[in-house]
Amino acid sequence: MKIFAVLFLISVFAMGVVVMRMEINRSGREISKLQNHVEVQEARNQYVQLEIARLESPAHVSALAQEKLGMQFTKPHNVVVLED
Repeated sequence: MKIFAVLFLISVFAMGVVVMRMEINRSGREISKLQNHVEVQEARNQYVQLEIARLESPAHVSALAQEKLGMQFTKPHNVVVLED
């Protein structure tokens, strides 16, 4: 009877160790998946920040104004100053 109780306790302990090991592995996989997700989001964020900087640049705005709206820089001899 004593041996049965010891074997039972050892098997319960072993099952507990197995369950904890499985949970640790599952948690590790979840952490890895979340880290990958964070890396992807950081890369997207960096791309968006670069795209914002490109779109806000004066050269880009000037090029769009010329291409889309047909705007040109005024030449100094075309400027008329009005006095009050």
